[in-house]
Amino acid sequence: MKKILLMAAFAVASLSANAQAWIGGGIGFDFENHKDEATVTSFTLAPEVGYTLSDKWAIGLQFDLGYASTNPEHGDSFGTTTLTLAPYARYTFAKAGIASFFVDGGFGIGVVKVEDADAATVWHVGFRPGVAFNITDHVSFVGTTGYFGFRHADDYSHFGLNVNNTIGQVGFYYTF
Repeated sequence: MKKILLMAAFAVASLSANAQAWIGGGIGFDFENHKDEATVTSFTLAPEVGYTLSDKWAIGLQFDLGYASTNPEHGDSFGTTTLTLAPYARYTFAKAGIASFFVDGGFGIGVVKVEDADAATVWHVGFRPGVAFNITDHVSFVGTTGYFGFRHADDYSHFGLNVNNTIGQVGFYYTF
């Protein structure tokens, strides 16, 4: 029994020796102009915290606050607010100089509220690729784009691969 406890303590200590916490987040902005239909402007603020477990693995928690304003060609404009809490696991699969390439896998749950309508529950599960530029030991710039997975709201479901600039984010992390 003493050997098992000693081995477990050694495993935890070795994980903790490489562990680093970070705080930061990202922002996203998108503008769409559909000819003769609508103009959509959206903004996302996404603070997050994380913990590096090893050179390859990290865990994190992101809180997304999003707002989109839709201005139809004919009709009244309306706003949509989204709040989401999304834990994830990050796997770093390649490094080249100051760049680290990773994929985040996780899920999120939240609420979306369209003006003059009832709020709806939203959730997602999937993967998103990204790159981190480790400028110093404490400062990193991070970018993600795309999503492969499933998204669901009360009246909406989506499954697939979406890689474009409308779901990208750039962010900044401070590691301590």
